[in-house]
This record gives sequence, C-alpha cells and structure tokens, in this order.
Amino acid sequence: MSKPVALVTGASSGIGRVIVADLAATHEVIGLGRDTERLANCGANTTLSADLSDVAVFAEGGSVYELVSQLPRLDALVHSAAVGTPGWFADTDTAEWQRQMSTNVIAPAALTRLALPLLRASKGTVVFIGSGVSIRPARQMSVYVATKHALKGMADSLRLEVEPDAIRVATILPGQVATPMQVELQDGIGGNYTPDRYIQPSSVAGAVRFAVDAPAEVQITDLMVRPRPVR
Repeated sequence: MSKPVALVTGASSGIGRVIVADLAATHEVIGLGRDTERLANCGANTTLSADLSDVAVFAEGGSVYELVSQLPRLDALVHSAAVGTPGWFADTDTAEWQRQMSTNVIAPAALTRLALPLLRASKGTVVFIGSGVSIRPARQMSVYVATKHALKGMADSLRLEVEPDAIRVATILPGQVATPMQVELQDGIGGNYTPDRYIQPSSVAGAVRFAVDAPAEVQITDLMVRPRPVR
C-alpha cells in the first residue's frame, strides 16, 4: 500500500462514516461496522462487517484478528463504534451493562492490542472517540457515562505505555453530535432532537484529522469539541 493506512470502527453510520470519508482523501481506509449494506457505500477501500461486542472476533481465527494479521501496515486506528441506550440506573440490568461495556471499552482494547505491532512499526496514532460525558455526567446515562470514563482512563494509561514506541494516543471528547444515536438518546429521555443545536459529525472528523496529521513532535492527548450557539 503506497498510502498510509487507517482502520476506522463504526464506519457504517454516524461519526465513523464521516471519518472514513475524510481520511479516504489521504489514506487507504479499512472500515469496520455492523451494517453490511451501509458499509458497502461508506467510502472505505476495504470493509469488514463484524459485531465488535463478540470477543470471538478478536481471538485467533476470528474475522477481526485475521484482518489485522494480514495488514502490511497500519498508520492510524480510529475507534468510533459505540452504543448507548438511556435508562434510569435502577432500571438498568446486568445485560445492558455488559452490552455497552463490550462495545465501548472491551472492543477498543482488544483491537488496539492486536494492532500494536503494526502501530509500533509505523509510529502511528490511535484515536478514541470518547464523550463529553466523561467530564460532565448526564442523567439517565449511567452506563454510557461509565463506559466513556473507562475509555478515557484506558487511553491515558495506554499513552504512557506506548510513548517509548512513539505511538500517539488521542481522545476526542465531543458534546452532543447530530447522529442516529443522538436521535435514539433523545427519544429515550423524552427530549427533542434538534440537529442544528448539535455538533456536526464533520466537525468531529476534523478533530480526528487534526490528531492524525499533527506534526511528528506533537502529542495530541485530550481534545474537547463542544457545541456553541450559532446565530
């Protein structure tokens, strides 16, 4: 591959799909997602449909394991896949905790671990799409908030461990973004989905681009992306 290579999760929808489109201008992009039909039109050079909540895909012989093991290089790994369903803490069962933790925390950890040898070779960049809720908690979102706290903590510790290898680790922390997931969240808490009040996915993709394209001597750590009123 003559171009640098980027692997993006959550590529079939929302923020991940826009990140794929942006990085495709300069990278060979591999898109991972659950929706096979949407993946086919996401703009990635290569796609893989996989349920990242299933740990088997990261084990030897699993689809994601095989994909990563066959890559000749990897320069950027962007974790955009996430799930979040609103609900009161008292009403949230163990299965929902497991579902969100599996996709939002365990999957990024497992994929990053598989990719570390390639990232060491390229002195590459890992980007985690976190959330502003890891700084400012939200009512009826205890599980999602907990997963985003965990994701940021993992990124901060990983950064310390891979710094000697010149691997960069960035966490993008957006506020509310106009995505299908935001529609579900607002419906769940009885809110009104008003996309003109939210951050556009392209703005988050721009923050990812900033982290990926940062000069070699620069380490982007935490990047907050907050909405502001536009009049």
